[in-house]
Amino acid sequence: MAQYDPKKKKEYYLENREKRLDYQNEYYRRTKYSYSRKLEISKVLEPEEYEAFKKRVSNYNKEYYRKNKGKIMVKRSARKAALTSQ
Repeated sequence: MAQYDPKKKKEYYLENREKRLDYQNEYYRRTKYSYSRKLEISKVLEPEEYEAFKKRVSNYNKEYYRKNKGKIMVKRSARKAALTSQ
């Protein structure tokens, strides 16, 4: 198996961050409709599974928010400060 230099790997990801974000955003835009359509179909055909899925997602989001509330609040306040200072 190939050996990777951790410093080079980190540099590569830092150098290509914008390209990666652009790709992720484009991928999201391309798949957004099919994902939402799949959920609509699931809601009609398999309502129990759909509700279970929504509950799992909701629980995950609540737990994530609880764990990371401090970071989230700092980012929000920084964003608000940036908007009000303009």
